[in-house]
Amino acid sequence: MSGFDGTIPSPLSHSYLITGGNAAARRDYARRLAAAYVCAGERPPCGVCPHCRKAEEDIHPDVITVGPAGDKGEILVDQIRFLRRDAYILPNEARRKVYIIDPADGMNPAAQNALLKVLEEGPDYGAFLLLAQWPDGLLETVRSRCESLSLPPLEEERDPRWEELGRKLAEALLEGGELGRMEAAVPLEKLERPALLEVLARTEEALSPMLSRDAPRVIPLLEAVGQARRAARFNVGSGHLLGSLVTAGLE
Repeated sequence: MSGFDGTIPSPLSHSYLITGGNAAARRDYARRLAAAYVCAGERPPCGVCPHCRKAEEDIHPDVITVGPAGDKGEILVDQIRFLRRDAYILPNEARRKVYIIDPADGMNPAAQNALLKVLEEGPDYGAFLLLAQWPDGLLETVRSRCESLSLPPLEEERDPRWEELGRKLAEALLEGGELGRMEAAVPLEKLERPALLEVLARTEEALSPMLSRDAPRVIPLLEAVGQARRAARFNVGSGHLLGSLVTAGLE
């Protein structure tokens, strides 16, 4: 949604894809949106009724958050199957039942496919809030079933370390030498997945301004970095996906 200012939509849809901001901003907005679904006041969220207060404190029995399982780093299909079954159980206290999936782009493909049925045919009282830093990490079939709300970007969350690594990788890709690319990629292999995703995003940003100057050379590089970033969301080994960057666009 262009120009979204963080207000609560009216009327409420049955599902939203919330992007932009940072993780804390997305969670805060989802908490307020969940309060609006369960609010008993005249102008939801009123902020004072018991339902609003419980939703704000993360203790409302009809507001359920689904996150990564243990140390897996991703949301598994069994978690979504459980959500799907639970969605057909009537709310405990409120008129609506709200599921917050955070991060939604942490669902593996099987989990995303399992979610489709309830997004399409869920009960009228069900509501689904999908929080994602990288919306292109979600299947198009999932994205198309949600209304999109994009929070304003927060520049302060950008880590200068990942900015620098992204810039160096972009430079190495543009220079075209396989050895230089390998040297730029080696430090990335030990990064945790969130940091690696951030570096790849900064690499795309650094490459994009070159499109107008040398599109035939830059387009394959942008496509390769985008593919690597999408693959990284699903625990593809960093060595494998970085290896694909080393050879991207080389004759």
